[in-house]
Amino acid sequence: MKKTQVRIRLLPRMGLLAAVSLGLVASVAAGPASAVTATTVPPAGLSYGSARSYVALGDSFTGGQGAPPYLPGPCLKSKFAAYPTIAAALSPYRLTANKACSGAAVADVQAQLAGVSPDTALVTLTVGGIDAGSNAVLAACAPDPTAPSCEQAVGASSAQLAVLGPRLAGLYGQIAAALPNARIVVMNYPRLFNPGVLPLADLVNASTDALDAVIGGAVAATGNARVQLVDVTQEFAGHGIGARVPYISLNPTDPLAPANFHPNALGNTLGYARALATDGVLRR
Repeated sequence: MKKTQVRIRLLPRMGLLAAVSLGLVASVAAGPASAVTATTVPPAGLSYGSARSYVALGDSFTGGQGAPPYLPGPCLKSKFAAYPTIAAALSPYRLTANKACSGAAVADVQAQLAGVSPDTALVTLTVGGIDAGSNAVLAACAPDPTAPSCEQAVGASSAQLAVLGPRLAGLYGQIAAALPNARIVVMNYPRLFNPGVLPLADLVNASTDALDAVIGGAVAATGNARVQLVDVTQEFAGHGIGARVPYISLNPTDPLAPANFHPNALGNTLGYARALATDGVLRR
């Protein structure tokens, strides 16, 4: 990890831009394909439920894609450092399943509910980035943030955000109805870059802010006291790509690394798990 951080600091500005551009496009090409394979097939058997059972749902940010090594299978779930694993180790809750998968969208999370015990006590999830068209924005804007194709992709994403809120609120309500004893904790997304590090960085960060606003509004729209938003942006502030101590993975020597542009082990621990602890989620 230290070796990667040093390389990021020493890499020339244009070299970082090239690595970011290549890596973002590569991540877009590789990301969503695995979600269909892994989340549309219901698991065999039920997840065990108890007064302390904890289930994680959602996309690659809950799966821990930025913190290899990975568990076997197509979902790129971290073997040791996904935030649900860390949160369970720091709390009375027992992680019975992490069903998150790389590239998962709202419909995939609905499928992930299959087999989850209605006695589950805690659920955490991240979802919405794929539905918002984040991958399309990154693919179009990474080569040249001033290109017309980038502007068109951002416009399309804004249109998708306009209809995403009700879909998210519906998903949160569906989870709450399926798991009547569970606290449903919705996690949002951190800014990937330190502000101003690159022209692309500011555009990506602005898109993340817009998505987070929609997620927050969807939580409020449920009107359900069991559905709670945990905002991780404060924990990640000052620790994006380009920071001295980044919480986001980027290996500029390997733009195809699947961990790139996801929270690393520090981000899962001092970002997501810390936010859960700070907001009192890990206390029963």
